[in-house]
Amino acid sequence: MIGFRKRGPISYVDTHNKAVINYRRACKAFIWVGVVNFVGLLIGVIQFYIQKSNNVVPFYYCFGISDFLFNLLNKTVTMPIALFWVMVAIITISLSAGAAILGLFASQGKKAFLFTMVGVYFLDWIFVLLAFFIAGESTIGLMINAGIHVVATFFIIMAVYQYYNVINIEKRFKNVPTVAETKEKQKQEESEEKKDGN
Repeated sequence: MIGFRKRGPISYVDTHNKAVINYRRACKAFIWVGVVNFVGLLIGVIQFYIQKSNNVVPFYYCFGISDFLFNLLNKTVTMPIALFWVMVAIITISLSAGAAILGLFASQGKKAFLFTMVGVYFLDWIFVLLAFFIAGESTIGLMINAGIHVVATFFIIMAVYQYYNVINIEKRFKNVPTVAETKEKQKQEESEEKKDGN
């Protein structure tokens, strides 16, 4: 029939590779959280020091802990503005580097990094709420922060799902020969038939 292609047997290699690719993509979303967080810092510095703007667009929404700390510092601690920006840079760069490292090693299938990534970001949800209820974040800030966290959390959940999907595929196809093994077996059978024919 037109429009329908005959599907061959399910290949372990194809199924496994697809699951691994999906897993790696989901993990690498956490690397992007770190990158976006760092870019946000650069935008904040450019606005404040180059554009001389006092109304700097918030750049800390990728992490609830930075949102909490920056608002708390800004409202409760009196310090030179240069020192404030140094502290902001240290916190932001540390979080960005940490996120990138977790995402990178988790994407390589390292279970400890994957579940550290999960734990860290779910803990970060608490700081999203603390930033609003304790540190004085605005309602709009809360909505933006929560929205970013929802997207990042979706990818983290997908990473965990795909991790166990890869394990289940390996178990399910444990006794199923791979494409290479099937071809090798066919070659052996053909060579045996030729010997029997002679």
